Amino acid sequence: MKKILFIVPVIAFLVLLFSHPGDVASGCTRGLTLWYTAVLPSLLPFMIVSNLLVATGMFRYLNPFYAPVLKRIFRISEEGCYAAVVGFLCGFPMGAKVIGDLVQKRQISAAEGSYLLGFCNNVSPAFFLNYICLSKLGCRSVPWKLVLLFYGLPLAYGFFTRPLYHFPGSDSGSFAPAAGREKKQASLHRLDFPMLDACMMDGFSTITRLGGYIMLFTILVQFLKLLPLSPSLLALLSGVLEISCGIDQIASAASFSPAVRTALICTCAAWGGACICAQTKSVLAGTPLSVRTWLRGRITLALLAFLLVQLPAAAPVPYGCW
Repeated sequence: MKKILFIVPVIAFLVLLFSHPGDVASGCTRGLTLWYTAVLPSLLPFMIVSNLLVATGMFRYLNPFYAPVLKRIFRISEEGCYAAVVGFLCGFPMGAKVIGDLVQKRQISAAEGSYLLGFCNNVSPAFFLNYICLSKLGCRSVPWKLVLLFYGLPLAYGFFTRPLYHFPGSDSGSFAPAAGREKKQASLHRLDFPMLDACMMDGFSTITRLGGYIMLFTILVQFLKLLPLSPSLLALLSGVLEISCGIDQIASAASFSPAVRTALICTCAAWGGACICAQTKSVLAGTPLSVRTWLRGRITLALLAFLLVQLPAAAPVPYGCW
C-alpha cells in the first residue's frame, strides 16, 4: 500500500513533465531565478564562514557576546547558543545545518541538537522585514509588534519545551571547571588551505542541493495551476509547498480580509513549506537528528502564528497601516 501511495504521485509527476514542458520551463526559471538572486548570495557566504568557524572552533570567541543570556533562558551549552543565534539570524535552513554540524563534530549532544532543532531554524529577519512586511503586506514602516510576535513565538516555544529534553545545560556546572575550558581551547584548529577548500566545497554542495529542491517545488507549484482550483485554495496549497510562491499568491488573493491575509502569510513563513522541510532533511543527513522534531516545532508555531497574528493588537486595520 505504501509503495502504491509513493508510485502513483511519481508517475503523475513524470507524465506532467513530458506533457507540459512549458509549465516545467516556467517553474524551472522561477525556481532557479529565486535561487540565484536570493538564496545563493544570502546563504552561501554564511555557510562557508559558519563551516570555517565550526571547523576551527573559532565560533567560541563569539559566544561571550550572547551566550550568558541564552544559557540562562534555555539552559543550553555555549556551542548550542551559537546554533541558536545562527538559526534566528541567517534563515532557513542554516540553523538546521549548524546544529547538524555541531552534533556531527560532537560539540553538542544529539539531545541538545533535537531540542534546538525545534525552534532555532527560522526565516531570516531580512526576508521577513523586506519581502514579507514591506513588499507583500504593504507596510509603510517596520511593524515592530508583528516582528516581536513572530520571533517571540519560537523563543517561547523553546523556553516551554526545554523540560521535555534531558541533557547537561548551563545550570549543570559542566562548563564551569577550568579543565573544561582548557579542553575547549585545546580543540581549536589552525585554519589552512585544505580546511578552507573542504568548507567551501561543503557550502557549494549544500547550496546546490537547496537549488535543486527549490526548482523541484516551484515546478510542483506551477502544476497546481493546472487544477481547477479557486485562487484562494491555490494560494494556500502553494504556501504548503513553497514559502515564496505561497506568500506571493496569498498576498495577491482578494478573497482574504487584511487580518486573515496577514495571519496566513505569517503562518506560511512560520511553517516554511515542504520545500524547506526537504532542505532541512537534506542538511541533517548523516546525523542522528530527525526532521520530525523540526516538523513538530514548525506545525506548532504555524498554528500559533495563525491564531495570534489575528489579535487586534497585532493585525493591521486598515490594510497596510501599522
